[in-house]
Amino acid sequence: MWTWIKRGLLVAVLGYSGYAVWDYYRAGYFSRPEMPKGAFSISYKNGLRAILVNVQDQRETRRYFSYPLDVPFYLKDTWSLCSPPTQDELPNAEKFIADRNMPGERFEVVCRVQVDNDVVIRGLISSVPRL
Repeated sequence: MWTWIKRGLLVAVLGYSGYAVWDYYRAGYFSRPEMPKGAFSISYKNGLRAILVNVQDQRETRRYFSYPLDVPFYLKDTWSLCSPPTQDELPNAEKFIADRNMPGERFEVVCRVQVDNDVVIRGLISSVPRL
């Protein structure tokens, strides 16, 4: 009887470990580049993989939502560097939040991917308080 219990526990541990490795791989953490000091990363199921720079990590008190933009297929799984909007981007960011009209939501960052000499906007991230 104990043999079957041990086998069952072994199968459960191996299954959980296999799922954890698969989930880590699916989220892209094996391909994440070096992170700048003070940065943190978030990988979303919608494909946006973000390294947030110059933003305070408030994941314990706020939920981060991503809004990916349409990009070429070869950029869909690329890690993007995300930082607060520039002065040129700020009016559009404020309009984005105003149009959504969600209480407590604030615009956090614009995610960008450097492609040769071009910068591609990969997506936007906002946050709301955790309740």
